[in-house]
Amino acid sequence: MENKKYPSSVVIKFLACSLIGIFLFFVPISLNGKSTIPLDHIVNFVLKIPYFREVYGTLVIIIGVFLPFYKKTWNKNTTSMVFSILKILALPFLFMVLLNKGPEFLMKKDVIPFIWNKIVIPVTTIVPVGSIFLSLIISYGLMEFVGVFMRPIMKPIWKTPGRSAIDAVASFVGSYSLALLITNRVYKEGKYTNKEAVIIATGFSFYL
Repeated sequence: MENKKYPSSVVIKFLACSLIGIFLFFVPISLNGKSTIPLDHIVNFVLKIPYFREVYGTLVIIIGVFLPFYKKTWNKNTTSMVFSILKILALPFLFMVLLNKGPEFLMKKDVIPFIWNKIVIPVTTIVPVGSIFLSLIISYGLMEFVGVFMRPIMKPIWKTPGRSAIDAVASFVGSYSLALLITNRVYKEGKYTNKEAVIIATGFSFYL
C-alpha cells in the first residue's frame, strides 16, 4: 500500500499541537513546591481566586439543578428524571456547605466537606479548563499516532483500541476527571464502542 504524503503545514500542526498537548496534560513540573502537570497548576491558580469556590461551586450546582427544568428535558427519559430528582435532593447539602451548618455526622471533614473540596470544586473546575486544551490531544492526530504503537498492548489485554492509552496516561499522570472527559469526547465522535467506553471509564479513570 502506498504511503500517503501530507503537506508540511499538516505535519507542523500535528507536531506543534501534539507537543503542547503532551506538555500540558502529561509532563509534571514543579511549581511552588508541588509537582504536577501544567494543567493542574492552572486549575490550582484558579482555585486560589478569593471566593471562587463558594461563588463558582454554587452557580454550577444551581444551574445544574434548574437547567433541565428550564429546557424541559428533565423528563425526556427515566435516567433524566432520576438525575433531576437527585439534583433537587442535593440542594440542602449545598446550603449545609455554604452555611457550615448541618447534622454532625454529615459535617465531618470526610463527608460533605470532603465531597465539596476534593470532588465537586476540583472536577467542575478542571473540566471546563481542560476542555479548552482538549483538542490538542484529540483533534490533531496524537491519539491515532499513539494508537498505532499501543494497539498490540491495549487490544489483547484490555480489549480497547490503542488510542485508549492516552486515556490511561491522562488518568494516572493527571486527573481522572480529565480522562473521563477525553473518553466522553472520543465516544461521542464514534471512535469508541459502548463496551470500550465503559471499560476505559471504569478501568482507567478513578479517584485516588
